Amino acid sequence: MRLPGSLLLASCLLVGCVVPPPPSQPPVASSSSALRPGGAAESRIFDLINAERQHQGLAALTYNPRLDRMAKIQAQNMARFQKMAHVLPEAELPTLVSRAQYVGYPFGRIAENVALGYPSAETVVQGWMASKGHRTNILNPDVGETGIAIARSSAGGLYYCQVFGRQLQSL
Repeated sequence: MRLPGSLLLASCLLVGCVVPPPPSQPPVASSSSALRPGGAAESRIFDLINAERQHQGLAALTYNPRLDRMAKIQAQNMARFQKMAHVLPEAELPTLVSRAQYVGYPFGRIAENVALGYPSAETVVQGWMASKGHRTNILNPDVGETGIAIARSSAGGLYYCQVFGRQLQSL
């Protein structure tokens, strides 16, 4: 069954996912300001997210390869199953916690933003910033690390995942 676009958008926003509105103008191509693991678009998202945090007086996030691996696992699974979700019961690592355990990330805090269909780093960050739950994750002062991934499905859809974390501190 196909849902009307407005119903699909409403259902995705309720579960903390973001689908872009129809584009009103062609996207502007972006360039990466620095090379980071994951590629130019992921690097651009990293820079844009840190700019948003710094604009709010928050410390910049640092790149964490384990969080990056978690984001890659989720983005690739969403693309494989052509399903945007935080939990994918059909995947080997269906939840954020299962992915954290798999990569060995001892978290004190952990959160995830996902999105589907945005044409550029700029538009996905704009979408996340326009969504209360995603904005909260981005501007959370209790996280300090991140990993970012983008995967393309066989149908061509772009699936985005950003994981935020703070490692558990020893007592």
